[in-house]
Amino acid sequence: MHEVATLHTQVSRSSSGPFRLERDMFASVAETLPGRISKQPLRVFPLKEATVGNVIPDLLLGEWTDELRPLRRNFTFIEARIIALLDEHDELFQTEIADKLHLSEPAAARAFKRIERSGITVGTAGGKISLDAGAFTRALVVTAVELKLSRWREALAQGMSYLKFADRAYVVLDADRTDPDEEMIAAFRDARVGLFVLGADAMTEVVPAVKQRCVGVQRILAVQKLCVSLTAAGRLQSSLVAPVGERV
Repeated sequence: MHEVATLHTQVSRSSSGPFRLERDMFASVAETLPGRISKQPLRVFPLKEATVGNVIPDLLLGEWTDELRPLRRNFTFIEARIIALLDEHDELFQTEIADKLHLSEPAAARAFKRIERSGITVGTAGGKISLDAGAFTRALVVTAVELKLSRWREALAQGMSYLKFADRAYVVLDADRTDPDEEMIAAFRDARVGLFVLGADAMTEVVPAVKQRCVGVQRILAVQKLCVSLTAAGRLQSSLVAPVGERV
């Protein structure tokens, strides 16, 4: 199961001010950050320490639109690779996809059938397959967040790795342990990773994140994890196309 961040947990602080542990920052960040990065913070859904491939961001946030379809199961890795190809190319023949991924005919047929049942692909007049990206990958803005008390270089490296699957990445540091200088600010700007500092009473943006257009298998893994969790939480509107797991 996916662990959803608890938003109203009591935050543990030391007598001198700083957070004692990085995990003590979770509740404040999960509660405050959506309102700082979105005009619709109630549309920002948090997952705590969700695994994406071989990476585990401290927080994975998804801001969704009404077009996002319910999804009740994760795609297999082969299916995710197919969807990633369709996200990268506007449309492809099934044979093209099978050749690019070196899939056998039976394996390709099974994968295409299961993807079709999800309702996120459409057929074209020329016989190709096209991804209805507005109902899946482009119906979510994915944000990944790294929390650190003070080790900003390590945090920045982690934030940069999140850009393999996220539309934007942020680092949040403890304001009582961090004094952003020119070197730090320049490093975050160059990396296009956003930086916040979290204090007892406020979260202050030091460097804004640069939003990117992200494609690839890791992005599909992140989107599906958020989508499945949103579906399980009852946050997605029903669609004319039944969610995965309900069609026969």
